[in-house]
Amino acid sequence: MATAGPISAIRSLAERPENSRCAECLVSPTTVASLDTGGTFACNACAIAYRKAGLRTKSIERDRWQEAEVAAMQTIPIPHFPVQGNLAVAQQLERNLPAFYRRPLPHADADVIRQQFVLAKYKRKEFTDPAMQVAYHRLGGGGFSKEGALMKRLKDSDKYLPRHFELSEKNNYLRYFVKDGQREAKNTIPIDQVNVTMLGSAVDGHPNLMQIMFPQGSRTRSLYVYHDEDQEIINWYNAVRGCKYYRYQMSLLSADELRQLTLTYDFIICDWLCKTGPNQTEAWKRRWCFLLRRSIFYFTNFMEPLAKGEIWLGERPGFSVESGAPANFKKKPVGHIFTLRTPDRDYVFSAETQDACRRWIYAIDEVLDSQPTPQDFLYSKTRSNSA
Repeated sequence: MATAGPISAIRSLAERPENSRCAECLVSPTTVASLDTGGTFACNACAIAYRKAGLRTKSIERDRWQEAEVAAMQTIPIPHFPVQGNLAVAQQLERNLPAFYRRPLPHADADVIRQQFVLAKYKRKEFTDPAMQVAYHRLGGGGFSKEGALMKRLKDSDKYLPRHFELSEKNNYLRYFVKDGQREAKNTIPIDQVNVTMLGSAVDGHPNLMQIMFPQGSRTRSLYVYHDEDQEIINWYNAVRGCKYYRYQMSLLSADELRQLTLTYDFIICDWLCKTGPNQTEAWKRRWCFLLRRSIFYFTNFMEPLAKGEIWLGERPGFSVESGAPANFKKKPVGHIFTLRTPDRDYVFSAETQDACRRWIYAIDEVLDSQPTPQDFLYSKTRSNSA
């Protein structure tokens, strides 16, 4: 029977600095432990990924711990995992984790990113041997290349059709062809300008949906692709990140500068909002909106190729956000209003709930409080804030 001894011991293990942060997404505190992973401590979100991968977990606080289980977490080698604790497991199973490979993020993240990281680390052991990373990582010099079929959403339809994609680090492109064997690509995108985002549950679509964004003139174009195999879409996602990483490396950035670079950007926040234009006669219109990097994008519908508008967020005091409508606003209020002020004009949005309104204001404030990077300023020169 479990006693206070094992419970106290497992809590003590969980409170060690190396175990107080999740072994996968690095969030604090940890809430579960797993013997099947070699004795790691993780958060609730990553525990779900453990269980889906067939790795058993126990709650640190709620489950009953036996003396033998605690002893195994402390000292007894586990078959195939002769180590214990987050640091020891990482030293063994992440010893060749590529610098560009995307770890799951705390809290919100596409399920497929979290699940595939756990499977790659514990089941496939990909991060122990570079030879097992050929689907997304170059071996030696010469640059990385990849090709294969992805299902792509048609530009003017919600239908998806297979398209042949090619990725080349050396030639700096991601391109696709309508048909196999076609000589001229339908679209060729410089890798340096590509952003890839795994959408997951952020939109109503395939769970493996990936959004590819790139500049097209003064606007930003989006492609929407998926692959039915979870591992394959994540291979593509990390392959793009890897090509960007090594191209940055060629620009003679230091190791510290490379580690600080953001290779790809995810939605900071996304939701349906109502928006109205600058003229007093314009009606409120429902828009799909997301904040990514330093821009708010808004669309008439999900998964459109071009945003209805894009608002670049610069620096204070020229840019600010506040609750409520501008002083001269005469339109009938809808929902919970917030106003984004820019040097050019005020943008008025409305969220369905007060909580959603507060979350948008907080997210925008966080961006405005951060210092734009040189890459941000370079990007902003190609953007034009839209109506």
